[in-house]
Amino acid sequence: VTAHPKLPDGLKVAGAISEYLKTQGIDAPHGSLNDEDLRKQVKQGKFDLLAAVGGDGTMLRAAHLCAPCGVPILGINHGRLGFLFQTESGNWQGMIDTLLKGEGWIENRMMLRAEHLRSGEIISKWYALNDAVVSRGQFVRPVHLSASVDGLKLATYVADGLIASTPTGSTAYALAAGGPILPPE
Repeated sequence: VTAHPKLPDGLKVAGAISEYLKTQGIDAPHGSLNDEDLRKQVKQGKFDLLAAVGGDGTMLRAAHLCAPCGVPILGINHGRLGFLFQTESGNWQGMIDTLLKGEGWIENRMMLRAEHLRSGEIISKWYALNDAVVSRGQFVRPVHLSASVDGLKLATYVADGLIASTPTGSTAYALAAGGPILPPE
């Protein structure tokens, strides 16, 4: 059970969830998303599920951590909007009970894997639930970008930057601009 490190109330909720799970016979350590030991255990596949307490940013960080390991996330909204969440922080116990009865489901969301390549070598890679942005940085000139999808060249651009967005990310942009909310599938 984790929470955003800058949400003290979220960390309290995470502790309460952890304690509740102990009463149900489940050992569920809790800590902030910055807790290196917790992050290491997620990466080692020691958890069946990560409960994340916070706002949409917390869910994006949790997705970045959990996606490469295939660990599902239960989002418990303790932020403002909560677009990415299954339940509110006041109703977490009901959701946990539902899951413990085996009545839950996993909603798969499309994600992006972005790779930074230089001379054919992968320098770094990221997983993103919302979007991946490639931009010129602080230079005031256009950049030449080549975009590929599943190894097939899509297009080459000369631009300030490029945003590749998942359905979840494009819906977040539309929502922020007062537009429609689309189902993630």
